[in-house]
Order: sequence, then structure tokens, then C-alpha cells
Amino acid sequence: MTVKIQYPATVIIDENGRYLVKFKDFGWGGTDGETIDEDLSESVDCLDELISTTMENNELLPVPGDMLAVNTYPVAPSALIAAKAAIYSEQKRKHHKKKDLAALISKDEKFIRTLLDPHSGSKIQSIEAVLNALGKRLVISIEDKPGIRHR
Repeated sequence: MTVKIQYPATVIIDENGRYLVKFKDFGWGGTDGETIDEDLSESVDCLDELISTTMENNELLPVPGDMLAVNTYPVAPSALIAAKAAIYSEQKRKHHKKKDLAALISKDEKFIRTLLDPHSGSKIQSIEAVLNALGKRLVISIEDKPGIRHR
């Protein structure tokens, strides 16, 4: 099964003509900009923070909503946050404790805590090793930055 980590960003224009982006799946947070392209570009950072905070609070990441709704654009987080979120979600789904996950790759629990810390850098080899131990594989794709002209 392939899982693409992205969330629908709903865009509206406020009374001052600024574009507002909200991620309704999280129930909080958003960003704004003078143009829709600026706002959607900044939405990646916003989504990174929403995912990071959810992980830090040890909560389940929400299931992405309707990507085809009116005024909605799919937004993917940064690559590192997406990879860490994939590990985090799979760990939660399989009910693994951090020490159990560490044992799967013959590492200590501190290694997994650092790997799952959204504010800590991680080597792609480490991410791949953990995903492999969870029966998953990391696949990288390249796409245009979010913006209205790319829709």
C-alpha cells in the first residue's frame, strides 16, 4: 500500500483581500499571504508545524480529508517531516513503543527518540532502516511547488 503524506489546504480571501490557508483536518493553525502563490508556499511550513506539534503531543495524525473540495489544494510537508511522520504513523498503527522500534534495528531508544523528533536532523539511511523494519519503503518524488498556476 502506498501512502502519500499530504493534506488539503482550504484557501479563502479575508475582508482585507489577503489569502488565508487553513488545514481543517488538524482543527487549528493556518497561514496567510498577499497572493495565493505566497500563501500556498508558506503553507508547507505551516503544515510542518502542525505535524510536528501533533507528534510532540503524542497524538494521532489526522486522516487527510477531501483533496477535491472547492478552494482546496493538496499540500505535502517538507521531505524530512513527511518521512518522520510516516515512521510515527506506522509506529502508532502497529502499537510499537519506542524501545520496541529501536530493538527492530538494533539501536537504543534514544536513537528512535531523536529520529522521531521533528526538530532534529536525521540521516536518510536511518529513516530508511526504520521504515524497512516496519515493512515499508521510502520513495522520493519531485513535483512543482504548490501554487495556483500548477493546479
